[in-house]
Amino acid sequence: MSPRIGAVTLWVMAQDDALIERLEMYYDAVPRPRSRTEECGPFTLFLATSGWPYYARPRLGQAASATPDDVRQVLRRQQEIGVPQALEWVDEMTPGLAETVESVGVAVARCPLLVLEGTPRGYAGSARMLEPADRDTVVASRAAVSIGFTHGGTATGDEGIAERDAAMKSTFAQVDEALAARVVAGDIRFAGAFVPAEPELGPVGGGSYTPVGGVAEIAGVAVLPAFRRRGLAVQLSHVLAADALGRGVSTVFCSAQSDDVARVYERVGFRRVGTACIAEVNPDHG
Repeated sequence: MSPRIGAVTLWVMAQDDALIERLEMYYDAVPRPRSRTEECGPFTLFLATSGWPYYARPRLGQAASATPDDVRQVLRRQQEIGVPQALEWVDEMTPGLAETVESVGVAVARCPLLVLEGTPRGYAGSARMLEPADRDTVVASRAAVSIGFTHGGTATGDEGIAERDAAMKSTFAQVDEALAARVVAGDIRFAGAFVPAEPELGPVGGGSYTPVGGVAEIAGVAVLPAFRRRGLAVQLSHVLAADALGRGVSTVFCSAQSDDVARVYERVGFRRVGTACIAEVNPDHG
C-alpha cells in the first residue's frame, strides 16, 4: 500500500467512525420526546409513552462490556413492565455485545448500516411524500408496510391489496392523535408508493423518516409482496432522502434487513458504514 493510499484509507475510516458516533447520538435522542427512560445496569431502557414501543440500548457514552447477567437483568425488567424484550445497538460502538447476547440464548440480527453519500440517485416515480391532510393514505401505507415486513425480503408474493386492507385496523397502521400531531409538526415524515396505472388502489408501500439534530433515519420502507420488483422501494427511498435533505438534514441513514435489501438502498446512493444489531426475545423464549 502506498503512503497516499494508506492516508486516504485512514481518512475514510476516521470519517466513518465520526459518522457512527453521530448515529449513536441519534439513536439515543430519537426516542426521548415520547418516552421515559430507566437505567438498567449498562443499558438505557426507553419506555414509550405513546405509539409503538421502543427497546433498550447500551447507555450513551459508556462503552460498557455488558455481562450475560446484565443482559438477563434488562430482559427481565422489560418482561416485568410488559414491553417487548428487545435490544438494539451499533456493533462498532459496543463490540462484543452481540456475542454476549447470543450467549444467553437470544438471537441477534446483524443488519447493514448505511449512510447516503451526496444527493439521492434515481427518481421519485410514483412515490410521493404524504402530508398531514393525507391521514387515511398514511394509514393505508402503514398497513401495506406491516404486510411487507411480515413477509420480509425482496421476493414477490401473493399478499396484496386484500391483506393491506385487512391490516388497516392494526395497532401499527393506526394514526392516533399523538402521531398526527408529530406529522403536523414535521417530527416524522411519511411517504407512499403507488401503482402508476392504478392510482385508485391507494398506496402499496410506504416508509418514513424522523429528523433529529440534522440526522434522519429512513425506516419502515416496505412494499406489498404482490407489487415488488417494480422499483417502488427505490423510489420510496429516493423521495424520503430528497425530502430530508430539502428540510435541512445533513446526514441520512438507514439499516437494512439483509444484504439483498441493502442493495436496494445502494442503488439510491447509500454506502455501508457499519452494522446495526437487533435482538428480540420470542414470546415463548424461556
